[in-house]
Amino acid sequence: MTGFSRRSLLRTGALAVTGGVAGCTNSDGDGPTGTPDSGDVVAGPGGAYAFDPDSFTVSVGETVTWYFASPSHNVGCRPGDDPQVALPDGADPFASYDDGAVGRTVPQGETYEHTFETAGEYTYVCIPHSRQGMVGTVVVEE
Repeated sequence: MTGFSRRSLLRTGALAVTGGVAGCTNSDGDGPTGTPDSGDVVAGPGGAYAFDPDSFTVSVGETVTWYFASPSHNVGCRPGDDPQVALPDGADPFASYDDGAVGRTVPQGETYEHTFETAGEYTYVCIPHSRQGMVGTVVVEE
């Protein structure tokens, strides 16, 4: 794999084109910041308790973007927050919420990003819906 993915390149081009259209982005934090095409992974597509796709592969150093298509979801990959979470040895845990705010969700229409610096398999969850099977995987390759 190269240092960037085809999807990342396409996403960058699409964001550059759509960014100039009025109402597509909102940098003041008062509203949606993207569209489902703004993310590599969609959280809650159609209101479902799912990540789409549920498994995503990137190279070390790549950033994954989650787009929140429906309300009441988050991304958690901190082992102490949910027993289903797993990450490679030496990898930094990540979450769309701050420490101590495990139940905090991301508003519909917003995005969350994480850059993966350690190769391996990361199992993450939506904390409010992990028991309903809202679990995803990011595989990071050298």
